[in-house]
Amino acid sequence: MNSLLKFGFTFGLVGSVLLSYTNLAYAQRVSSMQAGRLLQLCTRSSGAQICEAYITGMADSVALTKVFDKNQGDSTAPAGFCIPVSTTGVQMRSAVVAWLKSKKDHLHEPVGGLVYTALHETFPCKGAEAKPAEGNAPSQSGLTESKGHQ
Repeated sequence: MNSLLKFGFTFGLVGSVLLSYTNLAYAQRVSSMQAGRLLQLCTRSSGAQICEAYITGMADSVALTKVFDKNQGDSTAPAGFCIPVSTTGVQMRSAVVAWLKSKKDHLHEPVGGLVYTALHETFPCKGAEAKPAEGNAPSQSGLTESKGHQ
């Protein structure tokens, strides 16, 4: 019985170390900025471009992740959201600001997850992924480039 206890303890300890190592291998850097700070930037004219750049960067990274997944052979990987090609940075900023204002009790949380959730809830994918708008040709990467300044 004593050797069984030692085996169980050793197995548990090794398992814990391996799980910890696995979690470290997949750990990702996430901004420590709180959502309330982004909301402040987004609602000031002097911070509007910074806000739009952050939101557009988040949208681009999610869209590129989907393209990467498809290129790696995972055509079933879900899209986080489907923002129509005609949507401008100003429109995305307005949508995220409205969403954040409706979730004031979460403004102390890290900004990335909340912006992602705001875009996910505001621009859900309906059935098949969003189709490119007329007049915008798909690029070679599988994304659709919109015309004009956003």
